[in-house]
Amino acid sequence: MKKTFLLLMISLGLMSFAQGTRIMYEYKFAPNIEKKDSLETELMYLDIRRDESKFYSRQRFVSDSTREAYSQKQISMGSTNFKYDGGNAGKVTYTVSKKYPDFTTVLHTSIGDSKFLVKNEKPMEWKILPETKKIDKFEAQKATVDFGGRTWTAWFSQDFPFQDGPYKFHGLPGLILEMEDSTGTHAYKFVGSKKFDDIEKFEKKEEIVDPKPGRTFTRTFSFGFANGKEIEISEEQFKKQWKDYKNDPVKNMRQMLSQGNVKMTVNMNGKQINDSAEMLRVMEKHQKESIKNDNNKIEPALYP
Repeated sequence: MKKTFLLLMISLGLMSFAQGTRIMYEYKFAPNIEKKDSLETELMYLDIRRDESKFYSRQRFVSDSTREAYSQKQISMGSTNFKYDGGNAGKVTYTVSKKYPDFTTVLHTSIGDSKFLVKNEKPMEWKILPETKKIDKFEAQKATVDFGGRTWTAWFSQDFPFQDGPYKFHGLPGLILEMEDSTGTHAYKFVGSKKFDDIEKFEKKEEIVDPKPGRTFTRTFSFGFANGKEIEISEEQFKKQWKDYKNDPVKNMRQMLSQGNVKMTVNMNGKQINDSAEMLRVMEKHQKESIKNDNNKIEPALYP
């Protein structure tokens, strides 16, 4: 009976917001657990449509859009050799998609140069508490959950007809407006919402015609998603991929360079490197340092 009521509530809510609703969160987090006071801040979007939602970084969205516009411009000008430095692509590289009404939840993320699609396999067992408070102009109620290796406190509001929230979180009888983990190193805060009917679709396919006759570029890209083909794997398979990457973060690069017919030049801190052995040493050191400093993942259970 309870499940039927929730599904009915979802359906009625989504009908009233048929064009879509964008929920905006301020996300504060400490990438390094040893530096809890060094917080990063990123604006996150939860875009809710009739049959799905997507959660992603605004800065990543802007960066992806800018890169594609730049690529199209260069191609239209006849250029076949160009690069784009990416600008500020934000710190949050993952996105999360949820399918309604059963809330099939998928994490879109990457390890090194490999992109993965990881379906959530763990249910969320919420404990709803009697405490309430005002968030902005909305009445919110407290709830807690243990998920992904963290204990979270959430505040949700039934003033919104959605059972959704930031990251993978969902399943409360209302929209999650605030969340914080018990370490105080990951926190989401509601900063606004708006309806939309003119925001770009998540996936966009465009045909780019080269000035030279007979050559046409067709590109498919997803705003907020990593470019390239995603590999669908289980959570256990993802954990193994992460362990392998931690042990040898340049394995794929080493295999590629060992073929002998591949020549590369990389720019590391202004220094051009084209010797394969030196390149691997520098890249391995850089990647291991990055892994060491990025040790406070939002879902630590996925990153053993």
